[in-house]
Amino acid sequence: MKNKKQNTPKKESAHPSWATQHRKAGTELRYINNKYYLYEVSSKYEPAIKRARKITGKLLGKITEKDGFIASSKDKLRKIAEQPVVIDNLTTKEYGTQQLLLKFAAKQYHALEKVFGDEAKVIFAFAFFRLTEQSPIKNVPVFYMHSYLSELWKGTTITDKSISQLLRKLGANREKLIEYQKNFIQKGEKVLLNMTHVVTHSRQIESAHRGYNNSMSFEPQVNLMYLFSAQQHEPVYYRLLPEKIRDVKAFSLTMKECGLKDVTLIADKGFYSKKNTDTLDEEHLHYIIPLQRGNKLIPYPKANMLDKQIWDGYFTFNEKIIWYRIKNNVILYLNQGLKIAEEKDYLKRVEAEKENYTMTSFYEKQTHFGTLALINNNDEKTAEDVYVQYKSRTNVETMFDALKNIINADRTYMQNNDAIEGWMFINHVALQFYYLIYQQLLAHKLLNKYSVTDFLKFTHGIKKIKINGSWYLSEITKPVKALLDKLKLDIT
Repeated sequence: MKNKKQNTPKKESAHPSWATQHRKAGTELRYINNKYYLYEVSSKYEPAIKRARKITGKLLGKITEKDGFIASSKDKLRKIAEQPVVIDNLTTKEYGTQQLLLKFAAKQYHALEKVFGDEAKVIFAFAFFRLTEQSPIKNVPVFYMHSYLSELWKGTTITDKSISQLLRKLGANREKLIEYQKNFIQKGEKVLLNMTHVVTHSRQIESAHRGYNNSMSFEPQVNLMYLFSAQQHEPVYYRLLPEKIRDVKAFSLTMKECGLKDVTLIADKGFYSKKNTDTLDEEHLHYIIPLQRGNKLIPYPKANMLDKQIWDGYFTFNEKIIWYRIKNNVILYLNQGLKIAEEKDYLKRVEAEKENYTMTSFYEKQTHFGTLALINNNDEKTAEDVYVQYKSRTNVETMFDALKNIINADRTYMQNNDAIEGWMFINHVALQFYYLIYQQLLAHKLLNKYSVTDFLKFTHGIKKIKINGSWYLSEITKPVKALLDKLKLDIT
C-alpha cells in the first residue's frame, strides 16, 4: 500500500517567496508589524516533556521585497570579527565625544555660525581637538580625518595652512570675537575677575614682556584677563592685555568693551589699595576685595572674640557657623572651627622652633586666626550675600586649572599679535566645551565619581565603523554605557 502522505498535496506557504527564499536551516521567519524578520533558531530535548523544545536565538536581520535580506548591525559586526577577509572596505572614526558635544554645544555652534558663517565648522573642530587632544595646528587635519566630523561636514577641508590663515583673520577682527562672546553674557551679570599669564616663545609679540609668573618662570609672557559668571558657573569673556595696562583700568575698559554695567568685581588678596578702590568707585563698579590680615581697616574686636555679644550676627555656610561684624564698608568674618585649626598649626610651629614663630607673635596674631575681612561698596548686599559671592571665587581657580592643565593653553608659539589673539579665541571656545561637560556631571551629581577628563576618555572609545559603504555604531562597553545612562544620554 502506498503511503498516503505521498499523495497529499504540498501546503502552500502563507509567506511570499521573496521572503521564504532566505529561510535556511537553523533559522525562522517571523512576520511582525507588517515586516519580515529572520531569527536564529535551534532545539533542545527536554526529558521532562519527552520532546524537543524550540529555542529562538538572536535577530539575524530583516527581509524586504526590494532589498532582500538585510543583516542587523550587530550581526554584521560579529561576522566582520569572524571573517575579516570578506571585507572590501573598513573604516573606523571617533564618534562618541564629538556627537555628544554637538548636542551640548548647540548654542555655541549656532553663535559661531551666526558670526563667522562657513568658518564656524573649522573653529568648532579646532576647539574640539584642543580640548580632546591638546592638538597643535599641524595635527588638526589628521585628527579631523579620523573623526566622524569629517563625514558630517564633507564639504569642509581643514589643513594646517588654512587654520593658520584663519587664526590671523580672527585675531585681526576683535569686533567679531566680541560679538560672539556677548551671546553668553546675561543682563545684570555678576562676574568674577582674574588674571593669569600666557608664555610665548615668539620674539615678535609686541605685548609680551619678561617677568616672573606664579611658576617662578622668567619667560616672555602676555597677560590674560578672564570673566567668570557667578550665575551661570562658566567663563563668559576673555581679553588679552597689553603690558602697560594696570588691573583696575583694564577691568573698566573690559566692562565697556563687553557692554556689562551692573557688575561686581571679586578680586583676590593683594589687589586692594585705596587707589584701586577709588578708581572702581569713580567707574561705578561694585567690588568685593579681601584685605590682608592686620590691615588697619579691619574691625578686630578688642574684647574676647569668643564673646558672641561683640558680633553683629551669624549665618550658616556649608554647615559651618560664620559670625560677622561690620564697620563702614568692611565686614569681618569669624569661622571658629578654622580659628582652632590655625591656632593649633601655629603652636606646633612654635614648639618646633620654626623661624619667626614665637609665643609673643602668637599673642599678637590671636585675633586674626580664623578670620576673613572683605571690603565692598554695595550697601544692598547683606554680610551673608557678600561672603557667599566671595567664596564662589574658587570657580575661577578651577577654570584656570582647566585652561592650563587640560587644554594646555598657558603657552603659545604663535608668531604675531593677530595669530595669538585668534589662538586664544579657539582656546576660549574649547574652555566653553569643557564647562558644558562639567555642568552635565554637576547636574547629575557625578563629579565625585567622574571628572571631565574621565568623560572624554570614556566617550572617545565610541566609534563609527564603515563597512562596505555603510556606517554602523560600534559596541559600547559596560562602563561607558553606565556613564551614559547616569547622564541620561542617548548616543545615536
